[in-house]
Amino acid sequence: MHQDARGHAVTLTNPKALDAYERALYAFRSYRGDPIAPLDEALALDEGFAAAYATKALILAAFFERHLMRDALATLERGRGALAFATTREQALAAAARRIAEGQWHAGLRALEQILVEHPRDLLALQAAHLMDFYRGDALNLRNRLSRVLPAWSAAVPGYAFVLGMHAFGYEECNQYPEAERTGRRAVELGGDDSWAVHAVGHVMEMQGRIGEGLAWYEETRTVWDGADNGFAFHNAWHTALFHMDRGEHARALEIFDARLAGGGAIALTRIDATALLWRLKLEGLDVAARFAAVADGWASVLEDERGFYAFNDYHMALAFAAAGRHDALARLREALPGAAGDNAHMTRSVGQPVVEAAIAYCDGRYAAAVEQLAAARDVASASGGSHAQRDLLSLTLIDAARRAGQPRLARHYANERLVHKPEGAWGKRLVQRIEAREERLAA
Repeated sequence: MHQDARGHAVTLTNPKALDAYERALYAFRSYRGDPIAPLDEALALDEGFAAAYATKALILAAFFERHLMRDALATLERGRGALAFATTREQALAAAARRIAEGQWHAGLRALEQILVEHPRDLLALQAAHLMDFYRGDALNLRNRLSRVLPAWSAAVPGYAFVLGMHAFGYEECNQYPEAERTGRRAVELGGDDSWAVHAVGHVMEMQGRIGEGLAWYEETRTVWDGADNGFAFHNAWHTALFHMDRGEHARALEIFDARLAGGGAIALTRIDATALLWRLKLEGLDVAARFAAVADGWASVLEDERGFYAFNDYHMALAFAAAGRHDALARLREALPGAAGDNAHMTRSVGQPVVEAAIAYCDGRYAAAVEQLAAARDVASASGGSHAQRDLLSLTLIDAARRAGQPRLARHYANERLVHKPEGAWGKRLVQRIEAREERLAA
């Protein structure tokens, strides 16, 4: 029986396929290159390579788009024969991928957790579970799932630095900023190629309002997270744009958008960042209508297939459509939301639908209605996934809608969070200045 680099038994007959398999796993955990191509290479070398089928299905599912979930199920179907003779671990990975692809996200995670009970060094199961915790907004398990397996790891085990990088992000989402920064820096020091760890430290600086340090960190680590082969570079670039926006350097944020996110890209993850950055710029008073039109085109190209699949994607889609004045597309999106199925149904009812309605109301100038919807959804928005930094979009929109609705006290109430949590940040101070100016006009 052959083994992978972490000592797990794998079912295959041609050991040459293992090299391609390990390259795929490295591409996945480092976000460098395409993880699917080397898996296809491995399967071409050995069509009975059971772990390669399960791995490909899990990676496809990890992109969290409906059409890729179908591809994951098709992969498992093609590998049915090989998986029938696979190890218990390989079959469990396949079963977890199937549950996730079928919309049973919580059950899929439980299956991955059971694998980790028996195989705490299964980096594939761990990373897939970590991403699922992110998509589900489960901050506790973003941290604790890593904590439960960490004693089985050491610097002598291949992939250890990536485990630390994930743990760092979990610490950050649990507001343990010193632990997150220390662990993330250690991951970068040990691994040298962990853009997720760079991102975790960037999140710490974003949440603490350490704007200058954040920009310096991203510049210092540019060789880690940037480059044409880095599939996560767009998101780290998005973070640098947020730092520039805090400083009021909106032209620089637009340059980053044009270089990294224009048009929204080919996957939902890039369209989300494109939408979120443009919406923030819109709230800051910039004319980004033409750029929004291109991003809305990107969302429209997948509307029929992806609407109602995942609440977090849906409400970003709605922001783009509303900002671009795409009323027909909005109508098509809204009609799909009541039929949201599986574990997405609760996400959609509690967060997705209210935020979609808030986006429409805001762009229609019905600011009080936007406030009502956002106030209901904001504090439970973690149930729809994303990070604190991403969900900050809802707070910014609520503050601006309240100000425009003639509710300056409410706007100040929520802006106070920013002043307390990010006392060095300029963004919160600008928001308060706008609110005070509105109060003065109302009092005049």
